[in-house]
Amino acid sequence: MRGQAARVVLFVALLSVLAADVSVGCGSHAYVYGPVEQKYTSVIGEVDKTIMVGGQTYQVPASFFSAISVGDTVKFNGTKWSIVKTADGRPVPAQYAP
Repeated sequence: MRGQAARVVLFVALLSVLAADVSVGCGSHAYVYGPVEQKYTSVIGEVDKTIMVGGQTYQVPASFFSAISVGDTVKFNGTKWSIVKTADGRPVPAQYAP
C-alpha cells in the first residue's frame, strides 16, 4: 500500500509539471500568428490598445495598433509584433516587416 501511495504522489507531481509547462507556453507571451479579427480600446483615449487574433485578445503597443487594420495578418514572436501581410494587398511598411 505504501509503494502505491508513493506512485500516486509521483504521478500527480509529474502531471503538475507537465500542466505548468503547457500553461506557460500558451500564455500571453507565446507565439501569435493570424489575421486581426477586431481592434478596440478599453476606454476612448486610453493607452490600452487591444486586438483579437484567433479568438484571443492581446494588448499591443499604440504605434503598432495604429499601423494595422482588421484583416491584416500579424505575428508576435514573444518580444515583437510585426505585420506579415496586409488585408488589402498594400506592401508591408518597412518598420513592421518580419
